[in-house]
Amino acid sequence: GLSGWLAMQIMETNVSSTREAIRRLQLNQNDTFLELGAGHGESLRKISQMDNVSIPKRIVFVEISDKFRHKLRNTIAEIPTKLPIEIYGEDCIKMPYLRDGTVTKLFGMNLVYFLTPLPAYLQEFKRVMMQNGTVVFGCKFGVVPQNTKEFVNIDPNYIADAMKDAGFDVTTEKVKIGAGTYLEIKGTKK
Repeated sequence: GLSGWLAMQIMETNVSSTREAIRRLQLNQNDTFLELGAGHGESLRKISQMDNVSIPKRIVFVEISDKFRHKLRNTIAEIPTKLPIEIYGEDCIKMPYLRDGTVTKLFGMNLVYFLTPLPAYLQEFKRVMMQNGTVVFGCKFGVVPQNTKEFVNIDPNYIADAMKDAGFDVTTEKVKIGAGTYLEIKGTKK
């Protein structure tokens, strides 16, 4: 359908933004890294190129699209490094495979638009996040459709306020990538 096609188009423009976002996360071997909407695994390509002290001890990908999960599995098969990867296909509004307070870094590129109701998702993210853990959403608000039922969270102020209400300290920063930019909305669990 149209929403699937739009998601695929957005995912294809994410390569450089995702790579930069992963670099900015400053992953390390003590991290449990959770990516929501992992797509075809661009973050995994970046992680696999890092030195051993930068590779998280646990890497969890959540991707609800069968098509993207298939591409993600192909990416895993292509990388030369064996990594501690888990893949889940259920909606991330409930993540029973993650214990309370175990995730250090959570990432989603062009994902937050679809999380509705956002406060319920944020409560689950807060549950799985370790104290001082970081939630990072990369957003390209200038390219997302404005009047659709699929793209619900398209106001960065609403997203930041919802994150604050859920118990995160929030910052936003415009990140320049080549000729483009994305907005990083970053929450740290209080």
